[in-house]
Amino acid sequence: MLHDQVVFVTGAGSGIGRQLAVAAARRGATVWATDLDAASAVAVAEECRAAGGRATSGRARTLDVTDAADVARAIDEVVTADGRLDYCFNNAGIGFAGEFRDSSLDHWRRVMDVNLFGVIHVAYAAYRQMVRQGHGHLVNTASLAGLIPTPGLSAYGASKHAVVSLTNSLRLEGAALGVKVNAICPGFIESNIYQRTLVAGLKPDAMRTMAPFPIVSVEGLVARVFAGLERNEALIVYPFYARLLWRLYRWVPWATTWKGLAQVEKIRREYRIAE
Repeated sequence: MLHDQVVFVTGAGSGIGRQLAVAAARRGATVWATDLDAASAVAVAEECRAAGGRATSGRARTLDVTDAADVARAIDEVVTADGRLDYCFNNAGIGFAGEFRDSSLDHWRRVMDVNLFGVIHVAYAAYRQMVRQGHGHLVNTASLAGLIPTPGLSAYGASKHAVVSLTNSLRLEGAALGVKVNAICPGFIESNIYQRTLVAGLKPDAMRTMAPFPIVSVEGLVARVFAGLERNEALIVYPFYARLLWRLYRWVPWATTWKGLAQVEKIRREYRIAE
């Protein structure tokens, strides 16, 4: 599926983005690894090259997705160098944990700036290029938090709900234009997002320790992502408990209410530090 394809990955320096980039390289893709951390982007590009893909330091780039003009330049650089853009993994994001009453407007602006407007900036540039060339595949990283209520993660969940909505709309708009659009909706996945999470009113490690379900390996997610893309699934939900919760919430939403209320009680009892 990815052999000889040109692949652009944001947030490629670690976690899900890194695994997507390397997995694409192993499948024979030309990989552009971009990240806010320049050294991480270069390191992952070298991993991709070693894995068999066409990726060198020339295809590693520092990128702040909140800068729309620089995102547009990055996409132009891809097309200038390789002639087209086949896949865009729109993956960069940050975490935020805290009750709404403990969060500030600055917290909300930061989360939305990266998780929503950052996604929009990349989608805007990549999607328009794909429309011009008549083909392409835009893959947005959302979350299980974008499909069900997420007490203690309201800002993060709101940003990811917006990404899911954007994905569903673009999927319909792009269908007749040759552009496929999907969203990855993982549950709790092992990555360094937990160390980089903004926290308000909770213990510093709350994003990780208050997870109500097991944190699973990113390798399993990536295998599921590529299988889902082959089938062109609109929403790629992983792991099994994420799919179960999503279906329960859609079909019998009252059945998940007790779990949410219990989670709120647990957060306040075990993790909240603010008065």
